Amino acid sequence: MAAFRMAVDAGADMLEFDVRLTRDGEVVVHHDRRLGRTSNGTGRVHELTFAQIRRYDAGEWFARQFRGETVPALREVLEAFPEPVGLNIEVKTDGNTRNRSAFLDVLARMLVASGRMSSLIVSSFDHLFLRRLHRRLPRLGIGALYLPVRDTLRSPVSVARKVGATVFICSRAQLRRRHVRAAHARNIAVATYGVNTPAHLAAMMHAGVDAVITDFPERIVRALRGA
Repeated sequence: MAAFRMAVDAGADMLEFDVRLTRDGEVVVHHDRRLGRTSNGTGRVHELTFAQIRRYDAGEWFARQFRGETVPALREVLEAFPEPVGLNIEVKTDGNTRNRSAFLDVLARMLVASGRMSSLIVSSFDHLFLRRLHRRLPRLGIGALYLPVRDTLRSPVSVARKVGATVFICSRAQLRRRHVRAAHARNIAVATYGVNTPAHLAAMMHAGVDAVITDFPERIVRALRGA
């Protein structure tokens, strides 16, 4: 949560983060399948309860000043960062695809209850999950993440349209200007991640992308304001 607060204070207008489903059906903000890299805990997120995950410190590994930070639940983020801050919620189902339906049900109910659908995007590499979610919540913004091995022979437009996405998302290295032109011709926005320096930002702006995702929001906001 500290990182999110710092990003908003720096001027970020949207937060991007990954979510996973715990054993007892809580949606938590966590990137990896396992806890070990970014906390003092062990085990796979989908095999642990939310209470078990909350026992662990998720901040001190990064810096002592963040000691005491815990893995947040999505519901806490929704409450802590109301509109106009946008949220790009990346769903991670890798390692736990058997629980797609339960994950979708919990997430859909939570997003509807938040009352802020217009400021939310749900993105994922799991395009089956996105297709099902789009059928369930057709007004929700959907972001299709590009996976090179699977999607390399498909155009960004076909990737996005197959899942009902309004946004096509790829890495900075994967982007091509023709992707942006084709997407914009079909009213599909383009976002890129891994944009961490002013030079990266300048290249993405030249390509015409609509949004960038960065690990260094203060640096990129400063570059934007100076552009």
